[in-house]
Amino acid sequence: MTALIRFSNVTVSAFRNLSRIDFEPAPGLNVISGDNGQGKTSLLEALYFVAVTRSFRADKLESLIQQGQKFASVRARVLDGEHGREQRATLGHKERAVLLDGKKPERLATYATRTPAVVFHPGDMELVNANAAARRKLLDRIALYLDPSSGDARLSYTRALKERKVALDVRGPSARELAPFEQLMAEHGVRFARARAEAATRLLGALAPAFQRMAQPGLQLVTKYRPGGSLDVAEFVGELSSRRLRDSRQRAASYGPQRDEIQLLIDGRSARHHASQGQQRILTLALKVAELECIRDARRAHPVLLLDDVSSELDPARTGAVYDFLRETQSQVFVTTTRPELFPTPGASKLERADWQLVSGALSEL
Repeated sequence: MTALIRFSNVTVSAFRNLSRIDFEPAPGLNVISGDNGQGKTSLLEALYFVAVTRSFRADKLESLIQQGQKFASVRARVLDGEHGREQRATLGHKERAVLLDGKKPERLATYATRTPAVVFHPGDMELVNANAAARRKLLDRIALYLDPSSGDARLSYTRALKERKVALDVRGPSARELAPFEQLMAEHGVRFARARAEAATRLLGALAPAFQRMAQPGLQLVTKYRPGGSLDVAEFVGELSSRRLRDSRQRAASYGPQRDEIQLLIDGRSARHHASQGQQRILTLALKVAELECIRDARRAHPVLLLDDVSSELDPARTGAVYDFLRETQSQVFVTTTRPELFPTPGASKLERADWQLVSGALSEL
């Protein structure tokens, strides 16, 4: 049975330009309207932060704290099927703290996977129009739900990768410490790569039908996952050893999951280089829908869906396809827009839809 996950109450304090917001969202669709710069994206970011402890648009979390304040905090009451819980995430300039029902979880990953949330925002266009790094991060988000230990393996692999690079840069390809670092890279890299490969299989399997539902009829999408390493520890070690001279010259490791890639082709041509902006946006949305479905199946719960400015740059037909998906999904949805009239839901009840307006960081129900 797949559980329904809902934010039933959310309190936001000193988060970007949101001084204080306390609201009870609808279990279904929540349309948040307002002019640009009023805090709509910040509210979605606060929801994402309390769910998964991260930001979807800032690398440095301390930038989320309202100017002049020492802390930012988000508290949420979450309904998970028939059960409820309280989640609280607090951020200071040098620390981040999370609580589940008032208690500190044993591991951050335990907290970060309890309330799955999938977000689409303009920066996600990098999934299609930029290099492979964004696509690898997408796989890692899914992998965390398939195998929570994959996050620890990724961190351990990254540390060993950096140590190997330092040894190559300072002492060259004959450095004695290279062998133990390469052994660590292989052991952790295989664990990490196995979860990522499974994530790729599931993502690409869900992507094709999602793209067909939203894209212009007749467009053909071809996808392929190209791993950068091996799932065999001995082979992994051998490749790293044989590539020391090359990696020393290039000052970067040429083998391993940091080289993984997902290829996306529309009508036989690279989506990154040849697809129109509208096609790239639809493909990005389809990737996010596929992410949602993968996490839903792995977590056995419908993730909360956060859509920031989803209607921009789509023609009416594609916009309609997106809205059809929103009406069909069982996820709780938060969507921001400057034009709420683009989201017609005639006859929707208070449980099915709530309309909100943000003005200068203050939220009110319409």
